[in-house]
Amino acid sequence: MNETRENTVKVRANSLGKYPVVVVELPDGGLRTTYFETGYDLDRAKTIGEDWLRDNAIGRHSFVAVDPPAEVPAASLEEYVRRELLGGA
Repeated sequence: MNETRENTVKVRANSLGKYPVVVVELPDGGLRTTYFETGYDLDRAKTIGEDWLRDNAIGRHSFVAVDPPAEVPAASLEEYVRRELLGGA
């Protein structure tokens, strides 16, 4: 298992819809976008900046800010999305 999957991340924002994109903050403060198609795998996530999150994700693409951020084990991001965003168990 990759070390990053053992960390707790903060869910900062997410897109709406059937295949949510989730923006997470890593323990070092870096931001990543994680995707349904990759099972929310941090190794396949895209690095973004705070400006992109504010101006593009939330400002232009209708992402919803998670305030306060939800703390989730990185290995459980897919489960978090099913439970919290898609209404599944």
